[in-house]
Amino acid sequence: MQEHPLEDLRVRISEHTRPNACVLALLGSTGTWSTPVLRQAFHDAQATRRPLVVDLSALDFGDEVLLGLLLEAHTSPQGLVLLGPVTGTFARRLQRTGADQIFNTQTTLPLALAQLPT
Repeated sequence: MQEHPLEDLRVRISEHTRPNACVLALLGSTGTWSTPVLRQAFHDAQATRRPLVVDLSALDFGDEVLLGLLLEAHTSPQGLVLLGPVTGTFARRLQRTGADQIFNTQTTLPLALAQLPT
């Protein structure tokens, strides 16, 4: 497991073998100060070539960079499932943009892992 501490954002990446998946947990808030770390975390997670679960349940604030990275990951052949609940301003951002209709969001890690392609 890798952890990238930052002033307001912590990122954890963990790999699961059964099922084969990478879980990227975002804790805290994203913003311009965290863009390099956030981009690197998504790059590292996608470099595993495993289906991706992004855990947003501890996210306080998500900016447009995060939304863009999620949309990009959604189009990857590995697959993407969000783990929530997604709350606060980021939930509203997803609703306003219609992205909440695009993403598969589950409420528990076992449910999220079960949604990934095998």
